Amino acid sequence: MDSDVLSGDVTKLETGLDKLRSFIKTETTTTTTSTPGKFFDSMKAFLKDAEEEIRKVKGEERKAMSMVKEVTEYFHGDAAKEEAHPLRIFMVVRDFLGVLDNVCKQVRTMQEMSTTMGSASARSFRISATASLPVLHRYKARREEEDTSSDDEHSSNSST
Repeated sequence: MDSDVLSGDVTKLETGLDKLRSFIKTETTTTTTSTPGKFFDSMKAFLKDAEEEIRKVKGEERKAMSMVKEVTEYFHGDAAKEEAHPLRIFMVVRDFLGVLDNVCKQVRTMQEMSTTMGSASARSFRISATASLPVLHRYKARREEEDTSSDDEHSSNSST
């Protein structure tokens, strides 16, 4: 849940409770009977419970923001410059965990590939950069033979 949304919703609830409190106050003072009735008693009980719950939510919010401030100070050293975006540390942690997850997947894939190769994984398939490749030598030799023979044919055709 977004912290700003929660704070806004709590503020809206407080505003609604203030309206309810003023309604109950005006209705109980304007009624002609001495007993306001079960509805008003129920509303007063609801109002009392709602105020207590809002106090708890606000206390938990202060506690959570204090803990976020501690974490931010631990990792960044100064939470004052992060005051505008106090929950940014969670985005940093989320991004870090995403990178870590990708690395773990790549390591797992490499391990699976090495186990599927079985005994072939014991052999080295690396070739040094300076080593000559026999296939390329054969290809070059064949290519040079074709070039020289085509040059001979070409020169004999042009002389006739």
